[in-house]
Amino acid sequence: MEIITLLAEKLASKIEMTPTATRGLIKLSIKDEVGPFKPIEQLDYDDLMDIINRSLKKRLEAIKVDNVDLIIKYLAKTLIENQSLITMGSV
Repeated sequence: MEIITLLAEKLASKIEMTPTATRGLIKLSIKDEVGPFKPIEQLDYDDLMDIINRSLKKRLEAIKVDNVDLIIKYLAKTLIENQSLITMGSV
């Protein structure tokens, strides 16, 4: 899904991890939030916003990332600005 890749790249630039590692964090956060049986392709905007604001935030706090609230706001804004990628990823 294109939006996951974009969010991972944006997150990587903020926390000094590789995009591959941050994509893994996001995918684990997805599983935390919606469970293992909902395919990533079926996630909608609301699902992704919840994942960013809840599960991903908890994971970033757990690994002691600085400025978690600012990073979460940045990722939420990125999601809002690029929500068309969600549709593209589900086609």
